Amino acid sequence: MTSEEKTPRPFRADRIRVAAFDLDGTVLDRGAMSEATGDALRSLSERGIAVVVCTSRDISQIPPYVLSCFRYRVTANGANVSDSEGNVLLDRPMEPRTVLQALKMLHRLKGHSCLYLNGFVMASPAFLVRLLRKTEYMSKSHRKAVKGVGGKAIRFRIGRYVKKHRRGVYRIHTLFRNEEEARNAFDALTQEGVCTPVLLSDNSIETTLFGVTKADGLSRLCTILGCTMENVIAFGDSANDLLMLESSGYAVGMGNSEDCVKPRVDFITSGVSEEGVAEAIKKLFNI
Repeated sequence: MTSEEKTPRPFRADRIRVAAFDLDGTVLDRGAMSEATGDALRSLSERGIAVVVCTSRDISQIPPYVLSCFRYRVTANGANVSDSEGNVLLDRPMEPRTVLQALKMLHRLKGHSCLYLNGFVMASPAFLVRLLRKTEYMSKSHRKAVKGVGGKAIRFRIGRYVKKHRRGVYRIHTLFRNEEEARNAFDALTQEGVCTPVLLSDNSIETTLFGVTKADGLSRLCTILGCTMENVIAFGDSANDLLMLESSGYAVGMGNSEDCVKPRVDFITSGVSEEGVAEAIKKLFNI
């Protein structure tokens, strides 16, 4: 066991009040959720467990049939928290000045960015091209960003849009050509200290307001619900899930998880394409 590995904790179903799930690579496989996964999520709700989505996605990027499975929504890596009735419980966007500062730095370091504005997405054309080359998948919101925002032609220089409209931004996603470029940008943002960057394995960076993470958003939701992170079981597969997994009472990693995740969880289930979430819920909760 390496210094980064943890000793798996025993699972106690009677202590769980909240079940938190990442989306892509955990609940969603290439943007789609299986029937078995949806049934498993609903079975937890029927047991009185608050089922929460904790995603880097904007709320507009979650298909309605997926969103309907979750009582609470922690979106944009924790920058916004709402319930299934649409009530906003927590809202922490980056101010325009911070966004412009981050965009200037990211652009100088050869990154191409997409902005998430809690309801719509604005991307540079270069970002969309790189995204399609990387994943061969583009969400509906990304496709709409190609056509325009609010019926107007998309502004290729997204910084100008932020400066003109003074809109708060919940998350910036930036793609780089290689690991070195991504690492340089991550180090620069970290040193600046006004944002919280997360470096992902695909040479991209997700940037939120300083201190805003999935773990923090989920923790604040737990306070509202009258419980603690010890009462949470969390599911994830990526570097942006690590803090959430490590601070939860019980952590489940997917079989397709990034290498940084597997040593830090209590239980590893099958991959997302093999119904890993449904498998883990069935085994742990005897459903």
